[in-house]
Amino acid sequence: MKNELKDSLTVQPIPNWAFFSSFLLIIGAAVLDPWILKKMPADFGQRGDFQSSLRVLGYLPNWMFLSAMVALISQGSVALRLKRTALAIFLTPLLSGVAAACLKPLIRRPDPVLGAEGDWGPAPWGSEWWDGTDLCFPSEHAAVAFGAALAIGRRFPRIMPLVLLGAFGCAATRVYERGHNPSDVAASLLLSLAVSYATEKYLDK
Repeated sequence: MKNELKDSLTVQPIPNWAFFSSFLLIIGAAVLDPWILKKMPADFGQRGDFQSSLRVLGYLPNWMFLSAMVALISQGSVALRLKRTALAIFLTPLLSGVAAACLKPLIRRPDPVLGAEGDWGPAPWGSEWWDGTDLCFPSEHAAVAFGAALAIGRRFPRIMPLVLLGAFGCAATRVYERGHNPSDVAASLLLSLAVSYATEKYLDK
């Protein structure tokens, strides 16, 4: 089956500068974390439709549903191309989100709180140390959104700016709602780049 999937849309390579720039973005964001978070509202109020539409880009089941739809419409001369695209849309955000979820309890950076913006913790280890509910580095929502954007944009480079804009919008909502520090979502970008690179290497075997 993997040999069949090679007959697919050309996957654009990730340039080295993207990894380097993402790393620098984490460092720069970490310095500005306290200043940026203090500018965010303490209570963002009710989430509007536009804000919600950006946030759900980090909701994994949405991309699983899209992946299933792409797979189901795969037929004719473009069937093999669409199947691999569907697989990438399924795997890249999934693995990006899982990787972020696994890193949270290891890095143990606590969620942002008023008066301690930008704090790196680490949160104490407890009996349920594996629970990342109150931990924030990196952001799972942002990792899923960036992973999906890369899976799509690397196949359809003309819309890469749009899908990345949506992913950055999702990341921005997490900071605006004080769910994450800016450096948390910046780390999600670097993580998703690495996952996308590894996933496409696997699919290309």
